[in-house]
Amino acid sequence: MPPQRSLLTRGFAALLVTQAAFGFSFSGFFLLPKYLTTDLGAGPVEIGQLTGVYGIATVISMFAMGIAVDRFGRRWFLTAGALLMSAASLAFSFVAEVGPLMFVLRALQGVAFAMAFVAGSTLAVDQAPPERLGQAIGIFGLTMLSMNAVAPAVMEAVAESRGWPFAFAIAASVAALSAVCSAFLQERRLPPHSTDRIPGLLEVAFQPRQLRVAIVVTVAGGAFGTMFTYHQPFAVELGISQVRSFFVAYACSGIVARVALGPFIDGIGRHRASIGSLLLYAVAVTAMIGLRPGGLAWIGLLFGLAHGLFYPAFNALALERSGPRERGKVMALFQGWFNVGFAGGTFALGYLAAVHGYPAVFATAGLATFAAVALLALSPEGRLSRSAAPPGSTAPGPREEAVPRYEGP
Repeated sequence: MPPQRSLLTRGFAALLVTQAAFGFSFSGFFLLPKYLTTDLGAGPVEIGQLTGVYGIATVISMFAMGIAVDRFGRRWFLTAGALLMSAASLAFSFVAEVGPLMFVLRALQGVAFAMAFVAGSTLAVDQAPPERLGQAIGIFGLTMLSMNAVAPAVMEAVAESRGWPFAFAIAASVAALSAVCSAFLQERRLPPHSTDRIPGLLEVAFQPRQLRVAIVVTVAGGAFGTMFTYHQPFAVELGISQVRSFFVAYACSGIVARVALGPFIDGIGRHRASIGSLLLYAVAVTAMIGLRPGGLAWIGLLFGLAHGLFYPAFNALALERSGPRERGKVMALFQGWFNVGFAGGTFALGYLAAVHGYPAVFATAGLATFAAVALLALSPEGRLSRSAAPPGSTAPGPREEAVPRYEGP
């Protein structure tokens, strides 16, 4: 068996630094529900609407970026996304009510995230050896995951001492730093597309494999959005004044999971890893029903472990057998459907919370996630993986055509 090629190259490390800076700005706005609840007096419906606007803008932009980065390249979209995130974050410093301007700014942040994430994640996949794809996605995700802990902790502390406008200005400054760093990234040259047929976005989206992926990842996105959005007003309702413990515990657990267990995702099988971690997802979401003071950190630990393993494992499963000019589309579709669930779930569940309370929200999201576990367990991807080449291989499975792969210049 040939030795595995190096993953942590200088170019990959530079990409991680760039994405970490962007991730700080993006993750700082996870605290927006608390800001809306405590400072602006917003209710669950308004919180859900703002989250929905962000998610819709992200989804539409994701699909557009999937086409654009495959056709025009990756790096400049990462730079543009970071600049847009910086401008929108700074503008939040001057908004003091839930009104049209806030909705516009959240939509712009959704566009910025789509540009930076699709471009950055596709750059990461381009540089990864095929046999280490799951590990590469996991390590790339660590940049965002680590900022899920750092940014809310810093932003909450700054907001308490200096006010929210100052905290938003910090988020804007770090996004600008990401834009500066991205200008120095090197992009691998793609093969001339005159020799390859470029599949369209809809063609890729309607592949049976990608349709199954879409259902599962949409449910996961809804569960993720439910946990990140509604645990904050629920905690405030229960008399819990600080919510940073959830984010810190979630991120620390996810980081440990990816560092310690990430190398085994490709080895034990991406399908098995996806099923087991999605089951933990369902358990963590359901556990939020019984939240009590002191419980946020424990639930965050469990949810971080689940997401830390599920996202790279299932993302790698979705990317199997995709060629270099499909990768941007597959990454965009994956994250796009995740955001469909994030936006649609939080928007609809905001109305449910207003009528029946927050425990009903977590019960609904938990049941949906258990159903997604069943669908994934019964899907044919596992059989294809076992009957094809070993995990991490690019060989085609039964009744599938091999897709030419680009191995670099």
